[in-house]
Amino acid sequence: MFKQTLTVALVLVLVLSLTPLMAEQALPDDPYTYTWHELAPGVWSGVRENGPQAPVMGTSTFVVGDDGVVVFDGGGAPLMSERLMKKVAEVTNQPITHVVISHWHGDHHFGVWRIIEEFPGVQVISHEFTRAATLGAPMDYIKDSGTAIERFAVSANERLATGLERDGETPLSEDVLDYYRYVLEHKDLLDSQFKQYAATAARMTFEDKMTIYTGTREIQLLHVGDGNTEGDVIMWLPQEKIVATGDIVVLPTPYAFNVYPDRWRDTLLAINELEYEILVPGHGEIQRSKDFTNLMIEVLDSIIEQTDQFIEAGLTQEEAEARYDYSVFEERFTGGDPYVAFFYNNYFTEPLSSAAYRAAKGEVLVKLEL
Repeated sequence: MFKQTLTVALVLVLVLSLTPLMAEQALPDDPYTYTWHELAPGVWSGVRENGPQAPVMGTSTFVVGDDGVVVFDGGGAPLMSERLMKKVAEVTNQPITHVVISHWHGDHHFGVWRIIEEFPGVQVISHEFTRAATLGAPMDYIKDSGTAIERFAVSANERLATGLERDGETPLSEDVLDYYRYVLEHKDLLDSQFKQYAATAARMTFEDKMTIYTGTREIQLLHVGDGNTEGDVIMWLPQEKIVATGDIVVLPTPYAFNVYPDRWRDTLLAINELEYEILVPGHGEIQRSKDFTNLMIEVLDSIIEQTDQFIEAGLTQEEAEARYDYSVFEERFTGGDPYVAFFYNNYFTEPLSSAAYRAAKGEVLVKLEL
């Protein structure tokens, strides 16, 4: 089974531990609301607005072919999978024939079991690593999902009663209090969804490339390298020049838990070589240029160089982590928004600094034991 040096359970982490800074962020009708975008004829992506808001939920993309519908990341909650199927039915009478899981994190597949119920013959596809992780210890955190909302509600009610941060001293802004009210308003819905979460393991796996042909459409599934996880898969539509990356790319700020910076950079370079015109990230705003991926490559290059210097100087991990300098990048990622800055620090710079040093020292960040 897998032994994970850090369980990346972002769904639960954000719900249970986040003190949010709303900064005029738009709230969807409910936490499982998609905003649908038609990227090309028969190619649709559903993006969850205000991506960092708890619970985080991955973007879903589907491609309508002559022989059926191919879904890339089928929903992080049952309700999202149901809404995905509803959108598919509005667009076409073709059945869903394939569901591709980009990586093992549950916010991209905890609702896929609903699609399997409706389409029992559907082929569920992932990288072999992703299937093994889904069947192994990394999924242990799902055991806590049934009580997650109740635990969050206790904290939320305390914040609303006192109007203060957890330190008992710092006042909370009205935007933050509205955040707690919003989650509590949807508490029953969240609770019912969390209690239905189930991991879905692929029925078909591949290592480097798989191509699905449906009529005149060509859909390439590629493992071009490790990014957010060791089993990351992207979907490339060469005719439409659209790439869906899963969490290799996340906006407004990337996730960097247990990543290998040099592998991640090389994977981003490989994605850019596809010469895409549209990039669908795992979370956040759809991109129509390479500006964001280039920014990610730039910061990773900087961190790789800094890490080499720290190790050559004999710094310990603690000393190195205190010296990493991201100052030239923060404004470019956050735009000065304190809400985005919270995630930039907690889910990108801090875990990246830790992972970069450990990776450079030769530590295996995610261990697989047979």
